Amino acid sequence: MNNLPEIFTVFVLGLLQGLTEFLPVSSSGHLVLMQYFMGMKEPQLFFDIMVHVGTLGAICLVYFRLIWEIMKGCVRILCDRKFYRSPFQAFSENAELRFAWFIILGSIPAGLIGVLLKDTIESAFASPTIVAFMLIVTGLLLQLSRVAKKKPNSRQALNSWDATRMGIAQAIAIMPGISRSGSTISIGLATGVSPQTAAQYSFLLSIPAILGALAFDLKDIHEVALAPISIIIGTLTASITGYIALRGLLAILNRGRFVVFSYYCFGLGSLVLLIKIIL
Repeated sequence: MNNLPEIFTVFVLGLLQGLTEFLPVSSSGHLVLMQYFMGMKEPQLFFDIMVHVGTLGAICLVYFRLIWEIMKGCVRILCDRKFYRSPFQAFSENAELRFAWFIILGSIPAGLIGVLLKDTIESAFASPTIVAFMLIVTGLLLQLSRVAKKKPNSRQALNSWDATRMGIAQAIAIMPGISRSGSTISIGLATGVSPQTAAQYSFLLSIPAILGALAFDLKDIHEVALAPISIIIGTLTASITGYIALRGLLAILNRGRFVVFSYYCFGLGSLVLLIKIIL
């Protein structure tokens, strides 16, 4: 592959990853469909890792202040002798420590599913039909955001059941075509978590998931055939578009219009199924 087509390909893939990683339309599903219908090769593992690093950077940039507050709060309470005298009381009173624990708790289901069903999940990435059905499932999940019994708009209102349910939703979203952000935020909204808290928890919950996937895939890297400039372009494209997409999603979520993405998922999933039937 000469340099110009390679740069164009990594730019398109970086753009797709950045936009769909945060919008509730499934980045993995779009990648599978693009590769299938456009005859694109599966991106190299190292490139795939780097575009995920780009979107991870977008999360850290948008939520930098919150991440810093959680880290400071956890260090402060863990260095306080009172915590060891009465850990349960400290846990109930410290919002940052609770939030950090809920991120750990919510990450467990995805970790178990990823390890136990790795081969089954990988086989699904070869099937546009499965992706189409899963996009329709994503549309149904997004409709859940319509039924929301609101809790106070505070991280303190999040509880272990909320974290567990959203963690299970993230685990299900390992399947291509099911949006991670769409499923976790919709489940959170449907169970009463406020839009702001649901988004905060959903996107911070994705950090261990992305880091875990990166660590798991790094062991399989043997050589890098892409030019360094191609890797840089793909990573920066994913990071910049991811930042824009995440900011846009938060604005839409705050306006109560999260459900609009369900119609896109219904439409795309149905269109792919129709094309597969005709062909």
